[in-house]
Amino acid sequence: MNRWLWLCPPLVLALAAGILWRWGLTPASAIVVALLLVCPALLLWGAVVLRRSPHYPGEPVPDTHGMPLGWAAPIYDWYCPKLGLGPKFRAATIALAKLRPGMKVLEVGCGTGVLTRLAAAAVGPQGAAVGIDPAPEMIAVARQKAEAGAQFRLAVIEDLPFADASFDVAFASAMLHHLPPATKDAGLREVFRVLRPGGRLVVVDLDRPANPLWWLLFFPLLAWPMTASNLRGEIPGFLARAGFAPVVRHGRWLQLLSFWTADKGGAS
Repeated sequence: MNRWLWLCPPLVLALAAGILWRWGLTPASAIVVALLLVCPALLLWGAVVLRRSPHYPGEPVPDTHGMPLGWAAPIYDWYCPKLGLGPKFRAATIALAKLRPGMKVLEVGCGTGVLTRLAAAAVGPQGAAVGIDPAPEMIAVARQKAEAGAQFRLAVIEDLPFADASFDVAFASAMLHHLPPATKDAGLREVFRVLRPGGRLVVVDLDRPANPLWWLLFFPLLAWPMTASNLRGEIPGFLARAGFAPVVRHGRWLQLLSFWTADKGGAS
């Protein structure tokens, strides 16, 4: 039965559009109005279902100056691949970490935990992977889909609940642009703290667009502090201020995102 649940949203949209069309709207207007009415309702329904889930965190929600995406949790795993952030993107991110069996891995801003689960599989039963996110809805989905070796905690990057030098590798995938500049600095300092000497942070995030057409779409985000520093190409500077060296860029994704590795000096 569950494998057919994906049909519910399009069927509800089609039904709503049909009713609006019968009420006198043109077909195009009926579809637009149905989307505006039904999509928020579906997201609200998904949020209610998640709150009733046994996987929903019972602890207090931590404060953050970043932008949690709990509202997107019900559809996150559906729309990310539609944006080009599917299995190939995840595999490219994982490859930069050079994971080995037995490693301890942290993902900050883990969302529904896709990358954390891949990391857990790569480090095997002798290792462990922990994902943290400030949105309880995201953690609920991540825990529901958790596999062996993957753990998920409700926490924020600027106040990580881990001891110094706890992890060999950390990931920050498409999450730094959800943080204002001061929180980027504080969060990256925390990641540096919990990494062991010789540890590595893998970052993939918005960067200066390599295609002028992207600028036409994204230039308004230069007025938003959370994304402005990304679009100005300042992420390497944030990593360097946190103490990481060297910071190396490893190519682009969709001519909009960049991959970086940032190492913590010292013996591993």
